[in-house]
Amino acid sequence: MTQARYRTYQDITASDDSAITRAMDYYRAHSGQREKVTRATLYKGAVMEELGHVDSAMYYYKTAEAAADTTDYLNLGQINTRIADLYRLNNCNEQTCFEKYQIAYRYHILADNKKMQLKNLCRMYMINGITKFVGQDTIFRKAINLANELQDDKMKFYMIELRCRQLSRSDSSSHQAKQMALECYKDFQPYINNDLLLDLAYLYAKENKLDSANLFLATVDGSVGEADQARITVRRLEILSIIAQHEGNADVSDRLTAVSSGISDSIMNCSDRFGIERIENDFNRLSNADNMSRISYLRWAIILLAVGALIVVLSLSMTFFQRLRRIKAIIALSETANSASLEQLLGQLDAKSVVVERLLSNLVALIKAATHEGALKAAPHLAQQVQETIVDVANDDFWNELRGFLDRNHGGIISKLEQMYSLKEKDLKFLELTCCGFSHAEIAIILNYSPKYVFSKRKILAQKMGLDMPLQDYVNSLMGKNQQD
Repeated sequence: MTQARYRTYQDITASDDSAITRAMDYYRAHSGQREKVTRATLYKGAVMEELGHVDSAMYYYKTAEAAADTTDYLNLGQINTRIADLYRLNNCNEQTCFEKYQIAYRYHILADNKKMQLKNLCRMYMINGITKFVGQDTIFRKAINLANELQDDKMKFYMIELRCRQLSRSDSSSHQAKQMALECYKDFQPYINNDLLLDLAYLYAKENKLDSANLFLATVDGSVGEADQARITVRRLEILSIIAQHEGNADVSDRLTAVSSGISDSIMNCSDRFGIERIENDFNRLSNADNMSRISYLRWAIILLAVGALIVVLSLSMTFFQRLRRIKAIIALSETANSASLEQLLGQLDAKSVVVERLLSNLVALIKAATHEGALKAAPHLAQQVQETIVDVANDDFWNELRGFLDRNHGGIISKLEQMYSLKEKDLKFLELTCCGFSHAEIAIILNYSPKYVFSKRKILAQKMGLDMPLQDYVNSLMGKNQQD
């Protein structure tokens, strides 16, 4: 259903993302399904966007882009169009938004998808702050030619209306804009929208033809979505300010202008409230780091192969008996060293385990004493003393012992998390206590947080790590996997 709606350019309506998540996980688990992994992840992002989870949508779009084959032009075009839409709809960086539409447009040329080429040209033309410097007329001409070729009157109307709006801002082009708007109103009746009505009202208000301006203003449909409502309100107030100015009501005009500016400022202040650009930059930074890591591994692999080849050449140059004696000596030495190292390591593990288990046991007992309701009421000073003791027990030695204990017994879980997500020390301590199964109240006491903050901290960490499941579930799954390994 998701795929059918997406391919027919319909909105993807969903109450949850469970079905698309199962499909995505299925294709990820089966090798040789790269194109399907890309599409499923793209659809996952589309569903998350529809549900209002914009930050998660950006994460899945970028994941889909990373998974796509470099010759998968259609999916790469769709992904970049979706990312650009996120920037545009959330009033984010115009330059980045325009560049994403450009990339999508080029991919759709390679995929020979003219419908999506037209859509991206329209979106590019809409970003007036950028297009006026990069060939605005060329973009408009290409879009109109494509609309005529595809016989898409709706998109043709949309482009002409955008042109009217841009021309109306210049006094020298106002007459041309008005003629264009009136032709649109006459020739494209089925597609007339609020923007065209506001264009006409604005142009008539500028000409001091107030009856016509009020007539078109009265026909604007107020039943629109929340995002469009703010934009339409700003334009309506701007027109009413011009009308008041012509009627001699300067004070009213100034007040309307101030309200309009306030709403515009609030829209801009809300821009990038989901951290869209930051999420994309973080994703790109991690991808670049992974690429550099792969290059580093490759370099070391080549060095190791070269060293191995040299050893082979040297070994072949030896006589049979010299080689035999050398191999026997190495085997004997390795067996002795391995045996001694193994006994020493086991001894260290046992000793460390005892230390950590003792510390954890003491800590749990202290926590229970500190949080006992009767103790708190009867002797608050005693509870304070217990709190100070807990902080003293959880010193640097404790955290070092705890981290080593978790890494040794669960496949290096803390070290892996630190490398994967570039976590800070306080985040790692929080994760270590989560791995040990402490409740949020116990974690609050150990780290001197409020229980409410611990609850929020779990959500913040899950978002920071880009998880689509609760933090505790993710940690449990990692520990379970390491235990099986």
